[in-house]
Amino acid sequence: MDYQAFTDDSLVKMYEGVREALAADEALGGEGRFRVRKTPAWKLHAADLEAEMLRRGITFEVIEWYEADHPVEEMPAPPAVPEQSPPHVEPSRSQRVLASLSAIDVLNVAPRSSAKEKPRKRRTKASDQDI
Repeated sequence: MDYQAFTDDSLVKMYEGVREALAADEALGGEGRFRVRKTPAWKLHAADLEAEMLRRGITFEVIEWYEADHPVEEMPAPPAVPEQSPPHVEPSRSQRVLASLSAIDVLNVAPRSSAKEKPRKRRTKASDQDI
């Protein structure tokens, strides 16, 4: 389920729905109609909701899944999801300019003299002066 598409209130409502289904089962001695403790999908759904709410910074009261009077059943590990690389995004013009500036070879630039240089006189040929 794409939990990112839901609003904050929707996530909280779904999480409270899991809590209420668990409470309804507990009221009937743990073998209620929802079978929340015995169905791994409920726990995965709640864990996914918790992860999304934590990511968004939503505060909530965590559901206590395991109590001393209820045996803990082994839950199969979720299937591995192949990691996807982020889509390729072309750099912006300013990013390209910055990248090109960082590639300039500043080592081959002649250093500036700290002392002021006297302006040089322009030498002219003798033939230029006879005009």
